[in-house]
Amino acid sequence: MAFITVEISPGLSKTQHRKAALRGPRAVVSSSPVDELMTAARFTGVALHDVTEDFLRTVRAWFRGFDEYRRDLEHVLGAEEWAERQRDRRSMIEAIEEGLLRRLIVTGTNRS
Repeated sequence: MAFITVEISPGLSKTQHRKAALRGPRAVVSSSPVDELMTAARFTGVALHDVTEDFLRTVRAWFRGFDEYRRDLEHVLGAEEWAERQRDRRSMIEAIEEGLLRRLIVTGTNRS
């Protein structure tokens, strides 16, 4: 199995963790790291591949692209929705730059 995910970086203070949870995607909040969840689900050979820097470049490009096509996107989404999405992206960019969030490719083999 292989998938990508965004997770809160390990080793953060409670304040940093809370900040990361607010700035990350909705599904970022978890009580356990993804590798522990995979092992608990009986996967072996679990490997985490950190692609945070690539993800940061992608989110920045996504932000710039949305800004470049603002008028068209506001027409489709509405100005309020456009602004909310940009705020969320800006917040995520800041969280990644601060080391609060990381993007991982997760791989593992099912035991069965």
